[in-house]
Amino acid sequence: MYEDETGPEFEKRALSAAQAIHDPMGTQGPIMHKGREVDSAFISDDAIHVYEFTVRRDKAKAEYDAEKAREVLIDLHAMPENAYKSVTGWFVTRDEPTAEQKGAVKRQSEIAKFPIHAISFATLSRRLCDSESYIKCRDLAPFGSLAYVPKSSTSSVNVGTIFADQEDHRSGVKELAKSLSGGARQLIIGEFGIGKSHALRQLYNEVRKSHFKSSKLAPFPVHINLRDCAGLKTPAEILRRHSEEIGFSSERALTSAWRAGACVLLLDGFDEIVPTRWMGNAADVKAVRYQALSGVRALIEQTPAETGIAVCGRANFFASLDELIDVLGIGDDCSVQTIHDFTAEQVTSYLAKAGVSGSVPEWLPARPLLISYLLADGSLPDIETDSAIDQATAWQRLFDLICRREAKMFTAVRPETIRQTLSRVATLARSTGHETGPIDMEMLKRAFREVNRQEPDEEGTTLLLRLPGLAHSSQSMGTDEEQRVFVDRDLADTAYGEDLAGYLERPHDGHTLSQNASWVVAVSDLGISVAAQSLEARGISARAVIATAKRRQNDHHYDAITLDTLRVADSLAPDKGRQHFIVDGVMVESLTPSGANGVLSGISFNASVIQRLDISSLESDDACPEFRSCLIGLMDGAASLPEGIADKFVECEFEGFSTQSQTTAGIMQLNLSTDTKIALTILKKIYSQRGSGRKESGLSRGIDPALRGRVPMVVSALQSQGWVQKVTSGREPIYVGVKDRRPEALQVLAEPRRFEFTT
Repeated sequence: MYEDETGPEFEKRALSAAQAIHDPMGTQGPIMHKGREVDSAFISDDAIHVYEFTVRRDKAKAEYDAEKAREVLIDLHAMPENAYKSVTGWFVTRDEPTAEQKGAVKRQSEIAKFPIHAISFATLSRRLCDSESYIKCRDLAPFGSLAYVPKSSTSSVNVGTIFADQEDHRSGVKELAKSLSGGARQLIIGEFGIGKSHALRQLYNEVRKSHFKSSKLAPFPVHINLRDCAGLKTPAEILRRHSEEIGFSSERALTSAWRAGACVLLLDGFDEIVPTRWMGNAADVKAVRYQALSGVRALIEQTPAETGIAVCGRANFFASLDELIDVLGIGDDCSVQTIHDFTAEQVTSYLAKAGVSGSVPEWLPARPLLISYLLADGSLPDIETDSAIDQATAWQRLFDLICRREAKMFTAVRPETIRQTLSRVATLARSTGHETGPIDMEMLKRAFREVNRQEPDEEGTTLLLRLPGLAHSSQSMGTDEEQRVFVDRDLADTAYGEDLAGYLERPHDGHTLSQNASWVVAVSDLGISVAAQSLEARGISARAVIATAKRRQNDHHYDAITLDTLRVADSLAPDKGRQHFIVDGVMVESLTPSGANGVLSGISFNASVIQRLDISSLESDDACPEFRSCLIGLMDGAASLPEGIADKFVECEFEGFSTQSQTTAGIMQLNLSTDTKIALTILKKIYSQRGSGRKESGLSRGIDPALRGRVPMVVSALQSQGWVQKVTSGREPIYVGVKDRRPEALQVLAEPRRFEFTT
């Protein structure tokens, strides 16, 4: 890359480095002297420095530039105001100067009786910052959440990350690292446990390798854990804190290198410094997020334009990608890269490198952190592999499996005790603002006390330290503080769903969930399904769950727990009859009202954030809940706010709508056969949200009643062609997508006219 650099390009880069050393404000630089341009001259209160930069390797160029620098130094030093200042000249080459060039410069220095040095750009850069010392310190410090993986042989298994941009163009680590060294801006997003920190570590290693391979001509990587920088407002504060965290003593030198564009910024975990609570209307949450990331935004915006930046984290706390880009200040021209679950090939490679035979079940997310944990725990070979089970049932079985395996390690601990304790830990973890933790030892002890009604004894303490599904947090490594984190969000939501079911079964027993929630994020659809199925197995009716919701309303609890309770009741299909409830200041990932019963339709949401509101299954306008002062991330199923439900939204803000071709109405207007349009509508319901399924009765909602009679035949055809699977769950079958067909299904929905379907 830098071998092909032109003279003017190198001069611009070298000038930035020299200015960072002598003139951070950038007020000095090139000058004219006796009709000749001098690349740069810097005059301070006590020193004069003159620079000449070149990519040429010949002796004549060294003689010419050194002679020019000598004349400038003599004339500047002759001025009365400069008489007592030190004087130094610099002849800077891109590559190491030749022996002839060094000799030519030395002769001019002897004539001038002033020091004139012939150095390479790498040597100049070391005056900015000793990159080798920085990298040694950085290598010894934690990288993001990498230390969350369990300590086992699988921790060292390395499978190359695949990045997908918004056009689904796939890139590897080397390709992305090369673009960063060339000044690209990359926004990397993905779910928890998907391997974002691991990917950024891989990018760090590649940029590091490029830096040393180019004899330090290429920029060096600066990898910052953003969670260490919460509350910091300026780039200098962030770089100083980062230097302290890794034990690098020259924070000013690091700042100079950053300002000179001599490094690539790798910023890990923007989501870890975003607050999940706010005061006032839901619209104010955007201002809160904007302010919380002000320091990171300043760091990015003040970084030289030619410097590469990669910033990664989870995007789920932002209403839209546009808001995330604006809050980070990374620019609309940045490349957005998504890390998805392992592909089938990556899973095979991972298992082979770990020395394990077998495969990952269809229903299990192929997330690196989760698979790594299950391999280390030895649970993977025993996991239910039947694909004809719904997601909630599968996760419940996995949860039960790891608890039963752990119980075998103790003489007097039943699996049920481990299940209940881990479920309570999942509830307490939500108070940290993240579903997965971190979880400290006091939180673990509290969970034990609440479940067992006694303090943990020696065996109880051992149990807490060995609780399954948890891994060490990197923040506690090297300290006396014990911290854990759930290895997967779905596992955390499953555990919380079990604890929620326990509360709803016995709401009068002083359960932690009977209090007002200290968190704002409602549980995912998976957690709701787990709670509903668990209650159904215990014989708890929807009417009893609604009674608990009423009791919470009477106690003025309008929180996330109340919404979770109402969604469980909705899933249990209560008797018809609308009842009114209030939910205030809650954030929910996805909401799908239908009108099949009166629970969701009777909710008034106030000052809340709904990241995805799917109205495609509404049976009538009256079935739509009410929203006041809410922020709606995506209204799915409509290209604009339908007139029939417009009065249900008061002072609300919408981030986006479905495109016309992605709505049920839009699909039904396409010039395709009726069965093809019905098939596309069903695929949209099933594949629009990862991990979701639809009850059999829900597949026909939103479709013209005159055409609903054809739905069973179309569903049967989709099933026989391998697009959907029918699974049994409770009273009614559920249809789910097929993992390997998901990319193809999303492509079909993006280009519906290319869909070839026959019944």
